[in-house]
Amino acid sequence: MDDVEIAKLRDALDLCPPGHPDHSVSLRNLGNGLFTRFERTGRMEDLEESIVLHRNALELRPSGHPHRSSSLNNLAGAVQTRFKQSGRMEDLEETIVLHRDALELHPPGHPDRSMSFGNLANAVQTRFEQTGRMEDLEESLRIYEEGADLVFSNTLTRLGVAVRWASFARSQRHASTLKAYHLALSLLESSLVISPTVQMQHKILSGSNGYPTLASDAASYEIEAGDVAQAVEMLEQGRALIWSQMRGLRTPIEQLREVKKGLADRFLTTSRELESLATSSESKPITLVAQDSATGASQKLVDEMYSRKRRLASQLEGIVTEIRATSGYKDFLRPRRFSALKKAAVDGPVIIISHSEYRSDALIVLHDRPPVNIELDTDFDGHGPSLVGDLKTAREMVQTDSIRCDAGIEGVLESLWNRVVSRVVEKLDELRIEKQTRIWWCPTSVLSALPFHAAGPIRVVDGIRQYLSDDYISSYTPTLTALINARESKPRIRRHDIGQPRLLVVALPESIPLVEKEYRAIQKDRNFVKCLVHEQATREAVIGKLRDHDWVHFACHGKLNTKEPFLHAFRLYGEDRLTLLDIIQSKLPNAELAFLSACHSAGQTGSARGEVLHLAAAMQFCGFRSVIGTMWAMADDDGPFVAKKFYKRMFTEEDSPELGFKRSARALRETIQRLRKRKGMTVERWVNFIHIGA
Repeated sequence: MDDVEIAKLRDALDLCPPGHPDHSVSLRNLGNGLFTRFERTGRMEDLEESIVLHRNALELRPSGHPHRSSSLNNLAGAVQTRFKQSGRMEDLEETIVLHRDALELHPPGHPDRSMSFGNLANAVQTRFEQTGRMEDLEESLRIYEEGADLVFSNTLTRLGVAVRWASFARSQRHASTLKAYHLALSLLESSLVISPTVQMQHKILSGSNGYPTLASDAASYEIEAGDVAQAVEMLEQGRALIWSQMRGLRTPIEQLREVKKGLADRFLTTSRELESLATSSESKPITLVAQDSATGASQKLVDEMYSRKRRLASQLEGIVTEIRATSGYKDFLRPRRFSALKKAAVDGPVIIISHSEYRSDALIVLHDRPPVNIELDTDFDGHGPSLVGDLKTAREMVQTDSIRCDAGIEGVLESLWNRVVSRVVEKLDELRIEKQTRIWWCPTSVLSALPFHAAGPIRVVDGIRQYLSDDYISSYTPTLTALINARESKPRIRRHDIGQPRLLVVALPESIPLVEKEYRAIQKDRNFVKCLVHEQATREAVIGKLRDHDWVHFACHGKLNTKEPFLHAFRLYGEDRLTLLDIIQSKLPNAELAFLSACHSAGQTGSARGEVLHLAAAMQFCGFRSVIGTMWAMADDDGPFVAKKFYKRMFTEEDSPELGFKRSARALRETIQRLRKRKGMTVERWVNFIHIGA
């Protein structure tokens, strides 16, 4: 709000003198404008005048006036701000009185009652912090709880109240802390349930109230209390929420159909309608702007989508209740307990890296014993995001100064080893987890952008640096549930006359010349390989052929969309794109392995990093049990070499007891070890490739 805008508001007030029906509105507008300018400049004159104007507006809105509550809130906000500036207790006392008056105007059932509870609780909390009066402590926490529990109020408002409740209760070591965290996590999930599309859900999670560390904060509290298993459950419940919601709509119901066919069919039909709405292409233009800025036809469409979502969500809730009443299905679609989650570690430990302002930890999940916790350095809360920034800075120099780029990345890898991974390895040794076996990394929040698989150097042998990848075969998983699902999918029974997977190669050599060498190396002497090249590689053709193949290899450009991750895409022939949204709309239950030889195919962008929204994760969601991707832009030279060595390794172990897709992690590790030995190889290039899934 600048001086010109303030002048216009003053002119508007002059045009609405005392006695004019809009006089109170103009007083409010000018008061809000001056308050906004105060927040920008700190000019106390603006704050003082804002208070006078809001007080005058309130006088014109007596008891019974429809806008009295908003005037009470405006004045309370301005007076409380003056208290923060001056410390005058009379301002704080007035703030509390004003918020109590506003609460009385929002009786039970009013949609704004939760907001009023939150405002009052915050003011009473402030008084406790000033005076130490225990009555204020108990009252503020009671009010927070009441505000968070109101089912008729806006879910996001309740979520904000619950998060403040949890934070304050924790700071006072209050017994209600755990209850507050549980409710906050539940409300975070519910806030997505009411949002019609995945884009709208992402907007909630990436906004200022997305609470990206809520799950880690809750988990850190459980760790402090000594319940590491419960911490794992909370991390699972509060992360990758979009994938979790979508995965719930694809829950297998074959066994239920044998018992209650009609109920199973109703669940399937409603789930399909909800999924169709969630991934609707109609939503793309709408969600690029704030919902409250949509007008006309766009606003009508938004309203219709919300209405349809509420109807379908209510319908599904009723169906799920019926299913849970069926014998053997009482936990249907409930968050998994640790006893079920630990199955993710059946082929090797899963290391969850939890990142919170309170503490950071490495939690090792094992399939046959309780989880093990390793507390990280107290300053890792700040150091972890700094490493992400250092990695980004280093990568920006890849074209202009590869030596400094590598030095920067090596610094990140070394810090990761010293601060996190070395401690994990020490614990794995104590637990007698053998070297050269598989481990999975599950980092949270911004840490999901870090290359834990390449931490080091761990030692130097004959002048050659060795890294974690020399001792362990690392994979990644967005959640424990995603890894469990990747293993539980039933592989297709292959034709006896072939005995090989059906492999689809999508290649665009006109955009990357070396791609021709790459796809020919894969195709050579393998009659079970189908190639879509040049003009054959259209969006429709690729989507159609994916359904008929077990494995797929993309050799093309990958394109990131930093604002709309569901528009991340593979660049196909001409102007065609295969977007992340296209991929998640596919259902490929027989899919096994996807190799995404494209830039940024497993790269993290945006502010909702805990959601793990990249092309590789989408491929895993739609059915592929193992996915190989790249964390950033890849060197064109590496595509043909990696593809040739990888598939040679995959097809020379046909008698291995491991399923083909499970061999892919070991095959990638060995291929990258060979890549590292190539002349002129840089750290930036070999660290890039990662394995995700089973």
